[in-house]
Amino acid sequence: MNSITVHRRNGGEKTVRCTIAIVGGGFTGSMLAVQLLRRASGTVSVALIERSPRPGRGVAYGTHFDGHLLNVRAKNMSAYPDVPDHFVKWAQHHYSSSVKPDDFLARPLYGRYIASQLQETSQSLAGKLRCIQDEAVSLARVGNVAKVLLAGGQTVVADKVVLALGNFAPGDRLLPEKTARGTRYVPNPWSANTLPDVRQDKSVLLIGSGLTSVDMVVELRARGFEGIIHILSRRGLLPQSHKATVTPPPFWGEASPRTARGLLRLIRLEVKAAEQQGSDWRAVIESLRPVTPRIWQTLPRMEQRRFLRHLRTYWDVHRHRIAEQIADQLASQLESSQLRMHAGCITEYHEVAGGVEITYRSRKSGELAKLCVDRVVNCTGPEADCRRVDSPLLSDLMEKGLARPDELSLGLDVTDDGNVLDAQGTASDFLYVVGPLRKGCLWETTAVPEIRVQVVELAELLLAPYRPEDSATEASVAGPEVSTPLYY
Repeated sequence: MNSITVHRRNGGEKTVRCTIAIVGGGFTGSMLAVQLLRRASGTVSVALIERSPRPGRGVAYGTHFDGHLLNVRAKNMSAYPDVPDHFVKWAQHHYSSSVKPDDFLARPLYGRYIASQLQETSQSLAGKLRCIQDEAVSLARVGNVAKVLLAGGQTVVADKVVLALGNFAPGDRLLPEKTARGTRYVPNPWSANTLPDVRQDKSVLLIGSGLTSVDMVVELRARGFEGIIHILSRRGLLPQSHKATVTPPPFWGEASPRTARGLLRLIRLEVKAAEQQGSDWRAVIESLRPVTPRIWQTLPRMEQRRFLRHLRTYWDVHRHRIAEQIADQLASQLESSQLRMHAGCITEYHEVAGGVEITYRSRKSGELAKLCVDRVVNCTGPEADCRRVDSPLLSDLMEKGLARPDELSLGLDVTDDGNVLDAQGTASDFLYVVGPLRKGCLWETTAVPEIRVQVVELAELLLAPYRPEDSATEASVAGPEVSTPLYY
């Protein structure tokens, strides 16, 4: 199946035939499609299945608000690992010639960038990419092919299928079980039109204090909200800010500790050494990025669980940092008490006339405390447990035994190469995962610098059967020259 064909049958239903079907058209799925098509030289066809009418954006880059900034400097956001300055040059050409490599640019701009790469690839390889706006709801293996059923009635028939589902909607485990939620509770701040006009409200509570809450604070202020913003999380920690630093060589090695406690002790020693040399902890954390997946894989399962239970939050706020200008905004609001932090666990949630009453147990004092607010927004971050997410496709795969959650409930159980493991632990030869669903295996698999490498490695694996035995194993994979924008 080296070309995409469309066949109408049974009163308008369609069957789309392709070589590789990718479910999910955010950054990960879109760049996998780009890498596959550019490396394949016309030998494969790709169907990209995405619910949104704007492929290439996903949740992260689909925002329309320019105040939502990238959490990584422009120089580290190239979509191509072998062309590190590609995004900077693209932004200078299409946005502003004043863009600097160390700038934190707007996320909608980055969405335009990824969409342009997809569009340029599609136009240069006419007929090899089919973008389908629909939701995959079921998958079955029939003979030597896979059939993906879409909500709209289409069936995509492919040799290989890749799940690039990205991050899911937030869970709400911080609320007590069986809590009644009414119109004053916003379960997912990223769903279209779910955040109401809050300009008339006097107070808002954000549950969770990670990157989602930071984004929501910035957006609420930009939308004219002048009241008090409360943030409540178990530890009450906000993400740290970026700061220019020189990254030293990785200090972790195969002889390093294999326990959470031992690694914490090692990192603290390195931080002290960095401070003595005029640097700080940021340099230490950055030096771990290239080896984080390897560190994770060398930890025994018990130690991985210990890390998740005791250290995960501290890792997250230091590893997933925010732009300095955003940190300054938060600091100013904290100083003026327009932004207030609370640490504790929610014990009661009640919607009453005119607002919401929250009771929580303070982490510091152990005493019960109350908050009365006009609105509550769930900002707890993406749900990772595949058994809890609202995904018909994942439910179908697990019910059929074609996939299973990983032991830590961080995603799907996969091999190191991304092959999905079925209910019996057998690696699939047709179903693969790329991106956040591989977190249980790799831990670090949510940011562009890591995912772009993962995408290239999976593209090479998928294309191996379609290359002649005597062909060169390495294709020209550099990103295209920066050209006139095709569409936004």
